[in-house]
Amino acid sequence: MKKLKIVAALSLVGLALSGCASSDDSTTSDGLQTVNVGHVQLAIFSPLYVADAKGYFEDEGIKIKLEAIKSGQDAIPLAASGKLDVVVAGFSAGLFSAVETGLDVKVVGSMGVSAGEAEEPPSALIASKKLVDDGTITTVADLKGRKVAVAGGAGGTGAFYVGLALEEVGLSITDVDLVALGNPDMPTAVANGSVDAAFASAPFSNMPVEDGTAVNLWTTPEGTSGTGVIYGGDFASSDLAQKFFTALTRGAQDLQGDDRYTDENLSIIGAATGQTAEQVKAVPLYSWLPDLAPLPEQLASMERMWMELGSIIYSNPISEADYVDASFSQNS
Repeated sequence: MKKLKIVAALSLVGLALSGCASSDDSTTSDGLQTVNVGHVQLAIFSPLYVADAKGYFEDEGIKIKLEAIKSGQDAIPLAASGKLDVVVAGFSAGLFSAVETGLDVKVVGSMGVSAGEAEEPPSALIASKKLVDDGTITTVADLKGRKVAVAGGAGGTGAFYVGLALEEVGLSITDVDLVALGNPDMPTAVANGSVDAAFASAPFSNMPVEDGTAVNLWTTPEGTSGTGVIYGGDFASSDLAQKFFTALTRGAQDLQGDDRYTDENLSIIGAATGQTAEQVKAVPLYSWLPDLAPLPEQLASMERMWMELGSIIYSNPISEADYVDASFSQNS
C-alpha cells in the first residue's frame, strides 16, 4: 500500500519533475556542482539568498539553481525522488503524511524564528478592533467558537501558531473555526467581519493595526519557527550535503541582530524577493539561529496539532529519528 501511495504522489508532479535535474547530473564549466533548491520566494528564507549572493556556496564548490515553488508540501515528492535536492519552505501536515507513506526526506534545519516580544513581530494573531472595543474579544480565550483565518487552512503553519496561542489559555486548536485565507485578504476579512481574527504575516498583520481595524492579540514566542530546510534522502547522503549547509549557515550568521538590516543584506533580500531594499526594511524581519539547527520538539507539536485537526490521518506519531537529522547543523 505504501508503495502505491508513493507512486501516486510522484505521478502528481510529473510535469514538474521533467523540468528539474539532480545535482549529480551537472557540473558547471568552472567545476562547480549544481544543487537544485526549491524555495518559496519570501524574506523569511534570507540566509539562502545572502549565502548565494555573497559567494558562500561557490566557496564550497557549489552552484545553486533556484526553483520557485508554491509551498513546501508541493515540493516534498520532488525532493524524495531526487528531482530537487533541497527544499526551503514552510512545514505542513503534508510533510508528515509524506514521511508516513515512505517518501525519503529529512528535516535538517530551521529557518526564520520569532524574536518574541523583544522586537516588532513579523507575524501576529490579530482580532477585529470592533469586537475588542465592545468587549466581545479581550484575550485569546475569547476566540473559542469563532472564525480565525490562517494561510494554508487546517494543514498549514498558521494553524500551528493559532494552536500555540490557544494552548497557552487552556484551549485546543479544535476550539476555533479555522478559515483558509491568503495573507493579503486577511485585513479586509477582519475589517468586514468575515472572520473574527487572523494569524497574519507582516505587512498584513501590522497594516490593520495601524489603520485601526484590528488589535494585536498574540505574537509567537521567542524561538518559534514554522519553516525550515528539507533534504531529499539521496542528497542527504551525498558529499555536497554538509557543504551546502555550511554555506547556508554562513548566510544566517551574516543576519544576526541588527546586521539583518545592513544596506548590503537589504539589497540582496530585495533582489531575491522582487522588492526594493526600502520595502524589505519597512517590514519586520525574522531572526535566524546561527547554526540553523532543526527544532524537533516544535515539529512534534505541529504533528500533534494536525492529528487533532484531522489533517493527518494516521494514528501514531512518527519517530523524530525517521525524519529529523541535526548532524549538518552540528557540524557547520
